[in-house]
Amino acid sequence: MSNPDQKTILLEQVYDEIKSICIKFQDESGATDMEVKTLLRELARVWQKGLDDDYDIDWEV
Repeated sequence: MSNPDQKTILLEQVYDEIKSICIKFQDESGATDMEVKTLLRELARVWQKGLDDDYDIDWEV
Protein backbone atom coordinates (compact mmCIF):
# COMPACT_ATOMS: atom_id res chain seq x y z
CA MET A 1 0.00 0.00 0.00
CA SER A 2 2.16 2.83 -1.27
CA ASN A 3 -0.53 5.51 -1.44
CA PRO A 4 -0.17 7.73 1.66
CA ASP A 5 -3.72 9.02 1.29
CA GLN A 6 -5.07 5.47 1.41
CA LYS A 7 -3.03 4.79 4.56
CA THR A 8 -4.47 7.92 6.17
CA ILE A 9 -8.01 6.90 5.27
CA LEU A 10 -7.49 3.40 6.65
CA LEU A 11 -5.97 4.71 9.88
CA GLU A 12 -8.92 7.08 10.30
CA GLN A 13 -11.35 4.20 9.74
CA VAL A 14 -9.55 2.06 12.30
CA TYR A 15 -9.58 4.95 14.78
CA ASP A 16 -13.34 5.32 14.34
CA GLU A 17 -13.89 1.58 14.77
CA ILE A 18 -11.74 1.40 17.91
CA LYS A 19 -13.54 4.42 19.35
CA SER A 20 -16.90 2.77 18.68
CA ILE A 21 -15.73 -0.48 20.29
CA CYS A 22 -14.48 1.41 23.36
CA ILE A 23 -17.75 3.30 23.76
CA LYS A 24 -19.76 0.07 23.47
CA PHE A 25 -17.42 -1.69 25.92
CA GLN A 26 -17.75 1.17 28.39
CA ASP A 27 -21.53 1.25 28.10
CA GLU A 28 -21.90 -2.50 28.54
CA SER A 29 -19.31 -3.01 31.27
CA GLY A 30 -19.59 0.19 33.26
CA ALA A 31 -15.84 0.72 32.92
CA THR A 32 -14.52 4.15 33.78
CA ASP A 33 -12.71 6.40 31.33
CA MET A 34 -9.45 5.59 33.12
CA GLU A 35 -10.03 1.84 32.78
CA VAL A 36 -10.63 2.19 29.05
CA LYS A 37 -7.51 4.36 28.67
CA THR A 38 -5.48 1.81 30.61
CA LEU A 39 -6.76 -0.98 28.39
CA LEU A 40 -5.84 0.99 25.27
CA ARG A 41 -2.35 1.71 26.65
CA GLU A 42 -1.82 -1.98 27.33
CA LEU A 43 -2.93 -2.86 23.80
CA ALA A 44 -0.63 -0.17 22.41
CA ARG A 45 2.33 -1.68 24.29
CA VAL A 46 1.61 -5.06 22.71
CA TRP A 47 1.45 -3.61 19.21
CA GLN A 48 3.89 -0.72 19.61
CA LYS A 49 7.06 -2.35 18.36
CA GLY A 50 5.82 -2.96 14.83
CA LEU A 51 3.53 0.03 14.52
CA ASP A 52 5.81 2.84 15.62
CA ASP A 53 8.37 1.93 12.97
CA ASP A 54 5.79 1.46 10.21
CA TYR A 55 3.72 4.58 10.85
CA ASP A 56 5.98 6.88 12.87
CA ILE A 57 3.48 6.91 15.74
CA ASP A 58 4.28 8.83 18.92
CA TRP A 59 2.75 6.82 21.78
CA GLU A 60 2.99 9.57 24.41
CA VAL A 61 -0.43 10.35 25.88
